[in-house]
Amino acid sequence: MLKNYTLRLAQESDAAALLKIYAPFVESEDRRLSDVSFEYEVPSEEEFAGRIRDISAKYPYIVCEQEGELIGYVYAHPHIPRAAYQWGAEVTIYLAPAGQGVGLGRVMYTALERLLRLQGVVVTYACVTASNEHSVRMHEALGYKIVGTFNNTGFKHGHWLDMVWLEKRLADLPAQPAPLRGVQELATAEVAEILQQR
Repeated sequence: MLKNYTLRLAQESDAAALLKIYAPFVESEDRRLSDVSFEYEVPSEEEFAGRIRDISAKYPYIVCEQEGELIGYVYAHPHIPRAAYQWGAEVTIYLAPAGQGVGLGRVMYTALERLLRLQGVVVTYACVTASNEHSVRMHEALGYKIVGTFNNTGFKHGHWLDMVWLEKRLADLPAQPAPLRGVQELATAEVAEILQQR
């Protein structure tokens, strides 16, 4: 059971701690971990900080802190960067071992989705390696549905990998959607309230 945790928006200074969570999904000898990310090399701390900065300029990037240690992060980014796609967002989550199997995925996705709704996002997508059955099941438990499989779409560690795409509708489709709001345009108090909800 998840206890004594805090959700907050990520900062560039979190890069080193988040890289400790992310690195095994890139370079572990255990393919169940390293097949998760299609990167071949762990990015530098500077590059990762840049990713946090770039994503946070428009979308939520949330970290979970427990007793002074970051144990997970989740963020959204454009599904496809053309204007007509702006009401859909791709979501990504990574959890440290301490954050796995305790309901943290649900907690973090719930906060992320609440913020995305405020921004005007109506549908989210998740791209998961097909062999990562735990992640597929977690997304399905959170209301995502598989909408397609890309066969043999990535090559890592000497073998080809399939990708599963999952989709979740967050809101009704407006007849004339307003332009997507950046996360920085949301009221600070409203964001804080969502991150404190349990």
